[in-house]
Amino acid sequence: MNERNGRAVYEFDEFSVDMATRQLFRNRIPVDITPKAFDTLAALVTRGGETVSKAELINHVWAETAVEENNLTQQISAIRRALGVGARDHRFIVTVPGRGYCFVASLRKSDENALVESNQRKPHRFDPSSVFGIGLAVAYVLIVCMPMSILGLRGALVKPQTVAVLAFKTVGDNRDEPLGIGIRDTLRAKLGTLDDVAVRPADSHLESQDAIIAGRRLKADVVLTGSIQHDDNKIRIAVEIVDVSNERVVWGKTFDQDTSNVFGLQDSIAGEVIQALQRPRLLSGRKPREKRSDMGSNTSPHFAFLF
Repeated sequence: MNERNGRAVYEFDEFSVDMATRQLFRNRIPVDITPKAFDTLAALVTRGGETVSKAELINHVWAETAVEENNLTQQISAIRRALGVGARDHRFIVTVPGRGYCFVASLRKSDENALVESNQRKPHRFDPSSVFGIGLAVAYVLIVCMPMSILGLRGALVKPQTVAVLAFKTVGDNRDEPLGIGIRDTLRAKLGTLDDVAVRPADSHLESQDAIIAGRRLKADVVLTGSIQHDDNKIRIAVEIVDVSNERVVWGKTFDQDTSNVFGLQDSIAGEVIQALQRPRLLSGRKPREKRSDMGSNTSPHFAFLF
């Protein structure tokens, strides 16, 4: 990622990325793009045709700052908007499930002087080399990226689309309420990093309801619920995922920890829950959800938080 590109210009389709001026052009007209989005785009085009991991991109764009993956997701969305494409349009950037992102458009690299000269030229004539480059990009998408996307889609068809997260109940006194809030907020932050997930507020009056009743009222596929027990300096968190339609627990786990590492406990719970929700067979036999008219036309998965 530290390639010396100070004077490099990368051109693709009607766009050009000028590394010296840190500008994105469309038909030689500047396109508005934030500095972080430009850094992310620059990192992708300099390794065009390669899959760049999320960790590499985060380390490159936020070298001195610790950030969540959702910051990177936001920059990818900003780049796609600047390029005039949607999240599922693979014309320029392909999301490689579980790995990172790949810039697949055919690239032409030159320097600043070449760009100035090209601005004075007439429209390009047919260039066989560009056709060859496009062919390579298409082949890459079909051979490498497309199978991964299909595998990711296959898992998405059977994992929960809507999840209601109930407030964690405390056993005994109320001193563990802050911990329950911390677990809820950590789950919200971690789930927000998942692709195509919209975090929706929920009715706080349902937090004391039975898990099945609350899930049905929220039209959720599964309900995430739990309890907190305290014994001296030890904490036990019990977490369950309940299948609303079948009225049964499909996943559960207990977490034991001392009070000296509460943050580590919250991260551990969030990681385990996310892995469980992404298991293809968590809701075995459930058919892919059809679009619901009462939830609007947005087909993205929704996560409802009760607190």
